[in-house]
Amino acid sequence: MSAPASRNISSGSNAMTLSEGISRALQYTSLGEGTDAIPEEDDEIASQLLKRALSTKSVISTTSSFASRMQHAASKSSPNSTKFRNIGLGSCGSVFEIPGTQIALKKGSSLDSLWIDFCLTNTVHNAILDMAMVLQKAFPNSVIPRTPLCYEFYVADDCDFWTEEMLARFPSSHREKQPIFQVDRILPVPKPARDKLIEYYFDDDMVATAKQDPDNKDCLIRLYLGERESVQQQDSYYDTLRNFPLRLNMMENLDLEVVEYATQMAIGLATLHWQARVDGMDVEFVLGSSATRGLEKHRGFTDASAKPHSVKAINFKRRRLHLWMFDFDKATKIEWTEEDVKKKLVPAFLGNDPYYPLPQVDEELWDDFCATYLKASRVILLEGKATKKVMGLPRLFLDEVLRVTKENEDWDEEENIVFSE
Repeated sequence: MSAPASRNISSGSNAMTLSEGISRALQYTSLGEGTDAIPEEDDEIASQLLKRALSTKSVISTTSSFASRMQHAASKSSPNSTKFRNIGLGSCGSVFEIPGTQIALKKGSSLDSLWIDFCLTNTVHNAILDMAMVLQKAFPNSVIPRTPLCYEFYVADDCDFWTEEMLARFPSSHREKQPIFQVDRILPVPKPARDKLIEYYFDDDMVATAKQDPDNKDCLIRLYLGERESVQQQDSYYDTLRNFPLRLNMMENLDLEVVEYATQMAIGLATLHWQARVDGMDVEFVLGSSATRGLEKHRGFTDASAKPHSVKAINFKRRRLHLWMFDFDKATKIEWTEEDVKKKLVPAFLGNDPYYPLPQVDEELWDDFCATYLKASRVILLEGKATKKVMGLPRLFLDEVLRVTKENEDWDEEENIVFSE
């Protein structure tokens, strides 16, 4: 069964080297013209631009309408008057953009779920901050994954927050008083990447419309390293960029940095398990961006010797891509015990969406993932002065994943049917 024509992304016989492709792609992006400036026949430049745009080691300049709108809102709008826009549905609530800021609002009906999400997101965020320097030293060529920071939480009957003016800022269909919290917004992937994904994976007749669809500007990419497209999926088109599922074969066809994604995911999972002590049930791993700042976050401009000039705290037009971990409403805390490894960590790993590499899908990638996970876990546990018995838990976790996976593969449903008498 043949793939749709738009899925033909092979470079053909006229392929240039990676460095040549990126060099030529940069000639276009440096002009601020985005992908619209690339000649249609130069597919190799487009392919290299997409690869660069989806690299966590690049800073992308973008002239997208999103970036322009956000930058304008940041400098012109009153923070107390801007309207909120629904940008997605999380596992326990809807997420709203506050234009001109890097803050989002997550609002839902379940007080307990939202509270768990708020607290455990910050638990993981703090764990990453605590271990960032140590892990960066251990993995100098990788980028440490991120988790958003949650700021303020308001219950549904908080009259100081839920004023009539506040309710009026939400879309008309979302004006119920519900629990809500403020959190760092994960910005969408840059426009060059969005446009290329649409051109490769959408029906040709829908490309122009899809590029103009506001929903497709809210693009986060789910990295499914543990799954390849089925034949049916390969013969189908995608119709939205929201929570776009980028499966392993798609990453390979696009020549993306698959091993680096697996490395970052392993570092993130090790941090979840052994620093945050969170099982990671139903956690999401996505590619998204963040606005760059003039200097390191939380540090102000100090160079008085420089000629006075405008200093912008947030630059939405220069963005860096990151691997993000979020959605912790179904997660729970763990203890460093064999019981919690077997009863919490393993089910959370195997029960999640196919983010993690798996041996039956790509054994070599699985081995890379395991090696990084064990190294990162050792670094974290040594820093925490763990006992010898605890130091063996990461290996136990991986062994149990393999054991349960093998059991599931050997399960014969027909042999285990029980008929009632």
